[in-house]
Amino acid sequence: MDREIVKRIVDEAKGEEANLIVWDKRDTFTVEPKAEVSVDDEYLKIKMEDGKATVYVDYDSIYKLVVEKERSGARTGARTGFGATLS
Repeated sequence: MDREIVKRIVDEAKGEEANLIVWDKRDTFTVEPKAEVSVDDEYLKIKMEDGKATVYVDYDSIYKLVVEKERSGARTGARTGFGATLS
């Protein structure tokens, strides 16, 4: 996935104080708003659990990022996301 797209999605999640859902080749995980996320040159760096765990995700291994937005009403946790396809 392109670094600039990742940066835009991370900034959106931070701005809305929303969860960021990351799908990569190995796993799917949720990044809470309080986590420290940085978009470095070669990878996405995520410090979780007050710095106790750090995850490095290579941009090429990310195939979907989702900003999890909370909504009022019957359906909660509506998601908007961006995916990447390999050609």
